[in-house]
Amino acid sequence: MLAYGRLLRLSLAPSAAADIAAGIVLAGGVWPAGWRPFLLMFSSLCVYHGGMALNDWADRASDAQGRPSRPIPSGVIAAHSALVLALALLLAGPLLAYFVAPRCALLLGAVSVLATVYDILGRGPWLGPLLLAECRAGNLGAGVVLCLQLPEFAASHLVILVALYGLYVFCVSRLARIEDAPDAAWNRSRPRLGLALAGIVLAVAGLPRLILLWRDPQPLQFSQGERAAAYAAALIAFAGALGLLQRSLRPAAWSRSDVMAAVGMALRRLLVASAAIAAQAGTADGLWVAGAILCGYPISFLLRRVFPPT
Repeated sequence: MLAYGRLLRLSLAPSAAADIAAGIVLAGGVWPAGWRPFLLMFSSLCVYHGGMALNDWADRASDAQGRPSRPIPSGVIAAHSALVLALALLLAGPLLAYFVAPRCALLLGAVSVLATVYDILGRGPWLGPLLLAECRAGNLGAGVVLCLQLPEFAASHLVILVALYGLYVFCVSRLARIEDAPDAAWNRSRPRLGLALAGIVLAVAGLPRLILLWRDPQPLQFSQGERAAAYAAALIAFAGALGLLQRSLRPAAWSRSDVMAAVGMALRRLLVASAAIAAQAGTADGLWVAGAILCGYPISFLLRRVFPPT
């Protein structure tokens, strides 16, 4: 069971579920009653962890050389078992989402296809991060369209937040590419620049609601609760970005373990980004969801010791 947990990267489960929760409350303002939000989160987890398992299956030959302790090359999990599990999860996610709303199934189906393309074909230094960014942006978007129709979503300002979230994932994915680079390819600038860009994007992702507040020509247009939520969103994002920026300023040359630690930190900050997005709903439910998402941070941090995120 530990091997299957490592194959599925269970330490990242809170992040995938948080995308859906943040998208739902951002678009709807309130948390919907009933079972549909929770089934949609489970659907997202199926797609996300199915993609992780397929990733390990596709990398089994290279992992046998560079990371022989991983579940498939070590022989703990058979390659065909990992493939069957991955495909089953990638198909089950959109199918379950259909019972929530067909439009959610459409987006998660697109995410499933993009994840498969990434795992099998899209490992280029730029194409790979772009596909991963689209996957995570689509995952967040699946939560948004539960409360909005697709045409409404496309015409709303929420697209900006979804795009910023995707850009953050893109920066983190570019940083992760350095992890497997030859030692001679490392220098002081590459990992520092990648981590700094991720921190800047995370900080910017907390600003849209605050910018709307500052541009408000009528001071009474925003309630006190909405103002508090706008500042809370910015504070959450800045607090998460601060750690990334601090690590990016370390003067010494980076080792492989330094890069792995930086990537792990940036991946856990996905929860911070989701919390900041949820807080920008400007409602009490948005703040409650943001707080619940942040509770997943220590859980993810502890789980990474057993189920490494990379």
